[in-house]
Amino acid sequence: MDTLVTIVFILIIGGALASFFIARNRQAGRVSGAAGYENGVLTVTGVSDVGAADKNGQSYVSVSGTIIGGSTAPTEVYGTLVLDAGLDKPYVGEEKAVVYKPGKVESTWRFGTLDV
Repeated sequence: MDTLVTIVFILIIGGALASFFIARNRQAGRVSGAAGYENGVLTVTGVSDVGAADKNGQSYVSVSGTIIGGSTAPTEVYGTLVLDAGLDKPYVGEEKAVVYKPGKVESTWRFGTLDV
């Protein structure tokens, strides 16, 4: 009986290790989640008033502006920026880094960069 338990235990451990390595090899050829995105710059053209902070100390600001990037024409966009307590409100004329998918700037842009 002890031999049977040992064999079953070894098979379970072996199966878990095999599934780990198989899953890892499948992901080796995949592209990153940022594939197809490009860096750009949002020039702020409008900013709403800062609302009252929520229970986490965050407030929300609506921002409009123009995104300019390497392979896209200037595109007008609108979105909401979450401000943590102590962060400065954006101002008209400020330039913020954004990422976007070319051809879908209006619906895919986000604040940030692709740099690691």
